[in-house]
Amino acid sequence: MCIAGIIVILLIIYLVIIRPWHLKWGATSKEVKLPLPGDALVKKPDFNATRGISIAAPPEDIWKWIIQIGSKRAGWYSIDWIDNGGTPSSFQILPEFQQIETGQFIPFTPDQKNGMWVKEFSLNECRKQVV
Repeated sequence: MCIAGIIVILLIIYLVIIRPWHLKWGATSKEVKLPLPGDALVKKPDFNATRGISIAAPPEDIWKWIIQIGSKRAGWYSIDWIDNGGTPSSFQILPEFQQIETGQFIPFTPDQKNGMWVKEFSLNECRKQVV
């Protein structure tokens, strides 16, 4: 089999098996179908992914970690040398990042040129998702 054939087979495996699994990694079928806060803000998303994990902690403890996520904030709790410019993600709660409000910019990249503006924010709605 030629290299082109192997590449085509690998691409098909990725598109048919791996990518669909990865877009819902960790989430149940029920969770994938749930409407989430912010869904209505993006009318035509480029793609849709719902991923999930289970954490043995109460929502109020988990929220403290989620609210501080971001580059030049507490980090992404991921592969820091790739997505946080080599800056390690925080191992503690950072009080300066415990608030989010409408109009705030959350940077996604270390140069802070890419990110998102918080258009609408309801602390109660967000906390409902941390269940």
